[in-house]
Amino acid sequence: MNESDKVGWDMNRVFSFRQPIGRFVLGMLILFLSSGALADSQKKVFTLRLSGEPETLDWNRAHTPIEGNLLSNLMDGLVAFDPQLKVIPALAQSWKVSSDGKVYEFHLRKDVQWSDGVALRAQDFVFSWKRLLSPETAAAYAYFLYDVVGAEAFNRGELKDFNQVGIQALDDHTLQVTLSRPTAYWISIPTFWVTFPLREDVVKKEGSRWTEPGKMVTLGPFTLASWQHDSKVILKANPTYRHPGVRSENSANSNAKSGSKPEANPTSLEQIVALIVQDNSTAMNLYQSGQIDFLADIPWAETMRWEGKPDLRKFPYLKTVYLGFVVDRPSVSDVKLRKAIAKALDKTKLGQLLSGESEPANSWVPPLMLGYSKRIGLAFGRDSVEHQVKQHAIKAGPIELLVPNREQSVLVGQFIQAELQKNLGLTVSLQPFDNKTYRAKMDQKSYPMFIASWSADYPDPDNFLSVFLSSSGNNRTKWSNKTYDAGITKARHLQNTKERESIYFQLQKLLLEQEVVLVPLYYNSNWALVNTRVENLEVNPLNYLNLRNVKFSGN
Repeated sequence: MNESDKVGWDMNRVFSFRQPIGRFVLGMLILFLSSGALADSQKKVFTLRLSGEPETLDWNRAHTPIEGNLLSNLMDGLVAFDPQLKVIPALAQSWKVSSDGKVYEFHLRKDVQWSDGVALRAQDFVFSWKRLLSPETAAAYAYFLYDVVGAEAFNRGELKDFNQVGIQALDDHTLQVTLSRPTAYWISIPTFWVTFPLREDVVKKEGSRWTEPGKMVTLGPFTLASWQHDSKVILKANPTYRHPGVRSENSANSNAKSGSKPEANPTSLEQIVALIVQDNSTAMNLYQSGQIDFLADIPWAETMRWEGKPDLRKFPYLKTVYLGFVVDRPSVSDVKLRKAIAKALDKTKLGQLLSGESEPANSWVPPLMLGYSKRIGLAFGRDSVEHQVKQHAIKAGPIELLVPNREQSVLVGQFIQAELQKNLGLTVSLQPFDNKTYRAKMDQKSYPMFIASWSADYPDPDNFLSVFLSSSGNNRTKWSNKTYDAGITKARHLQNTKERESIYFQLQKLLLEQEVVLVPLYYNSNWALVNTRVENLEVNPLNYLNLRNVKFSGN
């Protein structure tokens, strides 16, 4: 019997339905109580906008922020970042690192249960990481584990026996990871969603359907309640979740321990509703009518319109938007032409076009990160474009440019189109697609030029530079360079910061000036609209959206 049935039964004992005044008072009470219940329910539902349909909720395969916003609330990792991007315990209550910096031993919390009540085991990490590295999975982020002994060879299919890979469960609560060499940033890797644990029994039972509502099991503050494709995804509070309650960092070179006991799920939310809305105007109307609580990546025009209002929030963001080339396509295979294109773009105009907060980019590595420099990259200079390159560009005919069909991306595409026509006489044909089709076209390398962005998965320049490794699943340019690959490998194992930075400068010159694999366009902050009733919403510079502590004012 639900609560409204209880109220009706109790009231009938007090008021007789045969008397008009009794029926009137009873009706008003039920209306009042029902309205209160509805209002209370709305206070416990947080709604956000997704700009496109998630490609997958398989965290080994997921590779876009659209999935990340959901996965970061469905799951936890071995370790996590605090708001200052310091590594803190999560599913691992402590860890220790060997004196040579190569062996990590993680000790899991013993109170953690999956959403179906099954205890977390170290073997769940072993299975997940084996699956991430398996060639059959074809995971874009498999290279994240390449520093582990045998991982790259296993991913390439050269090593068949996973027991020879440096990932093993010493017992149910101890995971040991052995690296080939000390790696400066490695403790950040297990924060990322592709490394989240996964249950082998669930995947074997459900097959490819394990990511569906009612079949997926999770470890985070929420579970997957429903997924209406191209419409919305609903998460609900996970009653089995225990939050570690950690707020401080401990050194990664010594035992790192949780400073407080795990607590019951701290969220006051009952549901998260993620509405899939591709059109910015529609999303803005939904926000203004109170149907969305959090609207990220808003266009510049909206930041101007909302300036000075408490809804407008600015979150720091380690992100670079760029123009990429598929270098083996005939229309852009000539490096002289790619250099000419880079020099023909007056990126100072982008600040006016998009936002005063959109800083023109020179370096591939963004500001506030090791390896950033304003002196890297090809500067705008119409006079420096060689005459024969101009003639080649004119004869080449239209060059197709792939763009996401979103307002800001299309504006950037039109900017490139106009600049190259004006300064090179080059005709560019824009090819806009919805997010899912755009991602597929980029994966297939279907067009010679594309607009894309990269935001940090962990706060180290290796995360940006390693995108263009020959082995990277995120390298969609078909560019491969052994000198570049060797430089990345060398830099990631150096402990001297100045030496690492020097190598990153050299590699960026190779990438941006000599080979011109891409042209950095701009860096931007993450502007968002947040309903004034929302408290404790966290978005860190990696764009990790943490909703476990969200509550509404007065709640």
